[in-house]
Amino acid sequence: MSQDNEQSHSENLPPVESAPVNAGPKTQPETQPVAIPDALYTELFECLQHLVKVYRSLLEVVRKEKDILVASKLDELNENNKTKDALLVRIRSLENQRMKCARDLASHVGADVEQPRLLDIANHCAAQWQDQMRNMHSVLELLIRRVAEVNKQNEELVQAALHNITGAMEAIRDGLKPKPVYARQGQIAQQKTDGGQIVSREA
Repeated sequence: MSQDNEQSHSENLPPVESAPVNAGPKTQPETQPVAIPDALYTELFECLQHLVKVYRSLLEVVRKEKDILVASKLDELNENNKTKDALLVRIRSLENQRMKCARDLASHVGADVEQPRLLDIANHCAAQWQDQMRNMHSVLELLIRRVAEVNKQNEELVQAALHNITGAMEAIRDGLKPKPVYARQGQIAQQKTDGGQIVSREA
């Protein structure tokens, strides 16, 4: 009888859970990196491509400007300046767009948002975009440096031309100045210009 009671008592006990074998410390789930929308990359990259095209056009314009100045084809200079001004306006617009795109991307990749730099952004970009950003930076840097060099040469040509014009105008002005002549009594009399002719006035 006692055995039956013990058996029925044991049957009513809750089952004992077995301890897991080789159970280690609990690990936190891995944090997945934040996905950067491809649109942020493509928007900045396309803006940089447009800038490269415009700077190449500007380089051609300033080189043409140099040829015009050397050849003294001043009638062509005005039209060339209009093209140059239009390209500079386009560059300013694209630069504003580039800064906006760069700030948007920098805020997502962890780069400097206040002063976003292309190389800094490239270092934080996804691997497939890093080389493209660096290459674009190199191309733009080279174009801007060449434009600046040719433009400086053009400024020097303009200054030299102005100096020559100023010298020629001074020579003409000196030629039109009344020159002193000696009167009969040995006194200096002044010549005057009359209708573009220089005539002497004797005492």
